[in-house]
Amino acid sequence: MPKRQKQNSDHTHKHNTPTIDSVYNRELGMLLHESLHAYESLCGTQISCSWIAGWRSLLLRSYVDPLEVEDMTTMATSDHLIVLVTAGSCEIESYDSGRWRSTIYRPGHLGMTSPDQVARLRWKSNKPHHTLHLHLPSGTIETVAEELVVGASYLAMLPNLLSQTDPVIATTMLGLESAVQNGAPDLYAETAAHFLAVHLLTRHARMQEPRREHWRDNALRKADTFMQEHLSGSVSLSQLANAAGLSPFQLLRASKAVWGETPLRRLTRLRMEFAKRLLEQNYLPITEIAFECGYSNPSHFATAFRRHVGVTPMEYRQR
Repeated sequence: MPKRQKQNSDHTHKHNTPTIDSVYNRELGMLLHESLHAYESLCGTQISCSWIAGWRSLLLRSYVDPLEVEDMTTMATSDHLIVLVTAGSCEIESYDSGRWRSTIYRPGHLGMTSPDQVARLRWKSNKPHHTLHLHLPSGTIETVAEELVVGASYLAMLPNLLSQTDPVIATTMLGLESAVQNGAPDLYAETAAHFLAVHLLTRHARMQEPRREHWRDNALRKADTFMQEHLSGSVSLSQLANAAGLSPFQLLRASKAVWGETPLRRLTRLRMEFAKRLLEQNYLPITEIAFECGYSNPSHFATAFRRHVGVTPMEYRQR
């Protein structure tokens, strides 16, 4: 096989590198520095780069790759790399466990390199093929992993594959490429990055429950105590999550799994139980009971009480 073909790519990189570096030096993005320089280990000609377009939530680059590469090793980064073939085909090999493993790349095929790993590759084709390279920030993956399973260890579980097909990932990456060309804001990239992280962790990674088996019970006990102490006040989901030491997403998942209901529905039920006790004591006016149960409008309290108990507050007291 011939030597690595880098003449065209070197020309493109020399043109783009000062722009990337100068922007990186001015502001801190979520992406790691080594991801921004991952192109230095590649052989293709870079066509576009989302960093130059102002995106910071993920990094998307498009390349035209040479016909033949005899041996190359990618640069390790702490971000997750996904490569999508968008045009052309090639026979590609990856060196793993002491031998070369081969497959055919065609449009729609994906390759994935998990964080802190390298890929040693070689390939041969009759005509150049085009690829999209997506660097998904490790910080985004970590945040999503914590939302899905508190305390989960995820990095070692992310896929490291030479060839894979996933229409969801492929379609999302093509949509991101189009969004870059159309000048979409970084909010578009941020939303897509979060979605891709959820998809990767739920469909391609082995998510495991942490060893701390009682984290849900402990967190929900804190949330329950906070609700009991604030029955007469305004309580938001964010306040409950902070009291429990969880994110709102984690609290919702935990409450549905353990309580069988959302936190705010449980709060309403606790308030109705408190209202029943006050009505049974028969010394407070119903309007004041409404205030004690967190309702500034007595009619709203009466409606909620009837929905949960089946009778109005007055009927319950008389009964």
